[in-house]
Amino acid sequence: MIATMMAVALALQSDELADAVKKTAALENYTFKCDTKTANKKTQPAAVEGHYQKDQPMALKSGAAEGFRKAGLVVYKDGEDWKKLEKPAKGEKKQQPAAAAFSGFKVPHEEIEGFEKCFEKVQKAPEKDRDCAMWSGDLTPGSARSLVSTGSKAEAKSQSTYTGTAKVWINDKGLVVRLEITCHVKGENKKGPFETDITRTLEISESGAAVEVPEGAKKALEGQS
Repeated sequence: MIATMMAVALALQSDELADAVKKTAALENYTFKCDTKTANKKTQPAAVEGHYQKDQPMALKSGAAEGFRKAGLVVYKDGEDWKKLEKPAKGEKKQQPAAAAFSGFKVPHEEIEGFEKCFEKVQKAPEKDRDCAMWSGDLTPGSARSLVSTGSKAEAKSQSTYTGTAKVWINDKGLVVRLEITCHVKGENKKGPFETDITRTLEISESGAAVEVPEGAKKALEGQS
């Protein structure tokens, strides 16, 4: 009887997490901040902050880089001008602006969609944390890899293994407001065997404001000079 009651309770918790994930993935207007830190790395990338609004260019900012992305096209601010990010031709060695990182940035609500399936097992904390309900658990190896992978060729060649855990914070509105992913990576590169830890945090806030796109950025997105 006790085992059955526990199984029912866990199933209800899983439904609660899945419902929150689904509700958050359906958001049409929100701001966000994504930060990634790698242990033992001297230079860490700046956090990416942005504003998503359905059917509008997504605003992105990281350190001094500022830009917008829509339908795979990225425009960025260069001094007082707005320029379209041009991808280098195959084999061409061309220094890219810092805003080039915006091309591969994962849209937060798309990353959150189905997140409950990333866990091997997950459990709700008995007490609130940050005024939110919190879930935590072990990630599947495949999910651990996809959630922190950069997709680089060097990373693929390293044949690394990934293990990790994740925490999910859900507010009183039933929305995911924070994710924290911690992964241990073990592999081998040109320098030999290596191990490192990667931590990614994602914070999301529902918004009612419109994304403000400067006129110069609009023209660059439309292909105008």
